[in-house]
Amino acid sequence: MTDLAEQASAADWAARTLVRCYPRRWRRRYGDELLAVLEQHRAGPRTVLNLAVSALTTHLDPAYRMEGVTMARLRPFLVAAGVVVLLAGLFGWWVHGQTWKDGHWHIGIEGSVGAMAFDPERHIMVTATSNSTDGANALWNVSDATRPRRLAIFEGGPPTDFSPDGRMVATTSFDDQLVLWTVADARHPHRIARLATPDHSQIWGEAFSPDGDVLAAAYDDRLFLWDVAEPAKPRIVRSLPAPVGIMGSNSQDDIAFSPDGRLLASAVGRSHVAIWDVADPAHATRIATISGSAGFIDVLAFSPHGHLLADVSFTGAVNLFSLADPAAPQRLATMQTLAAVGRTVRKCTNPPGQPSPPCPDVMYALAFSSDGRTLTAIANAGRGPRSTAAVVGQVNVKISDFGFAWNLTNPASVIRIASFVHHLPTPGSNDGYQPAITPDGTSVVDGAAFGYFGVTFWTMPRLPA
Repeated sequence: MTDLAEQASAADWAARTLVRCYPRRWRRRYGDELLAVLEQHRAGPRTVLNLAVSALTTHLDPAYRMEGVTMARLRPFLVAAGVVVLLAGLFGWWVHGQTWKDGHWHIGIEGSVGAMAFDPERHIMVTATSNSTDGANALWNVSDATRPRRLAIFEGGPPTDFSPDGRMVATTSFDDQLVLWTVADARHPHRIARLATPDHSQIWGEAFSPDGDVLAAAYDDRLFLWDVAEPAKPRIVRSLPAPVGIMGSNSQDDIAFSPDGRLLASAVGRSHVAIWDVADPAHATRIATISGSAGFIDVLAFSPHGHLLADVSFTGAVNLFSLADPAAPQRLATMQTLAAVGRTVRKCTNPPGQPSPPCPDVMYALAFSSDGRTLTAIANAGRGPRSTAAVVGQVNVKISDFGFAWNLTNPASVIRIASFVHHLPTPGSNDGYQPAITPDGTSVVDGAAFGYFGVTFWTMPRLPA
């Protein structure tokens, strides 16, 4: 009995000692009650074990770990923590902003208009403006060409193209990836998808198939055919080797679908055009290669019936080919008229002792009439220095559009039926304007040169029947 009494006394002492081990806040609330319970019941080893575990877990409870810490003592720590969190947030926001800027165009008006496309059904035009950092697409209502109205601006850059139904625009991201935008509501464009490729090769041109289900993109060494029937889920259906040369093209119009969508023409090499059979895009293949004029191919255009293909090279030579047998194209004619314009521009120099930047680029546009009987070409270029007062870093030139038209009633005997010149306002730039011919073939629209976000419309003279 003596041993049991001693064990009970030891357990009782241990239990009461463990009660004092609880946090002070807990003891003030529950200590007296627990001691009263211990007075009424004899403590044993199990009781001591339970109290030890309970005391430990109570100390781990956040509700009891703040004992003795007042708000006054906490305030400096809370303020310091708040400042740290704020600074970390600001730094993270800045880093995120810089990362975003490094991968996106800065939407701004400082840039040259490098691409234009039309939606004939709604009389909507899209222009793409870019320089090294700024890039923007603008949608315009051109139902009245004398008063174009800008409807919206959204991120993007050249090349840029409208889908045939006018509800979608394909444009280019800052890192040379294709991006699809819905423009069904021309005042509120929304991005649909980004068409990412395995690498970041520079993109030169793009074109929608006539049914709008395929988007062809020309890079510096290949063609990608994208299935965009479901715009939100685009996928590459074919990759084709198609190098465009060391320097490449300077126009988005160096790739084009035939009106029936069965053929695709694209610039390849230094002066060649590839003809691709894309009737089945997943099994597209090259069926012919056309040798063009010296210089990179700048613009390609199919006739409305698809039996003729025209190109204009960087040097200004216009070639006409028959595609009666697409696998064996036949050259029908070469018109050198525009080449004379190119040679004239390239003779320009600055006065002695002044810096000698490059002469103005020559920009081209090419279009068949709706009946396929007429081919019109526009060359936009400067005509050399107008004065001896050179502008540092620029060539002070007079910018003009030179137009030529040929009758193709007998494609084997092409006849020039018109030539004309239209002088444009000169903003003092060393680049010409990017021209385009409106879908109805009656007007020319010129994209403004560097630093001028806008377009200029002018009406072409009526061509002889």
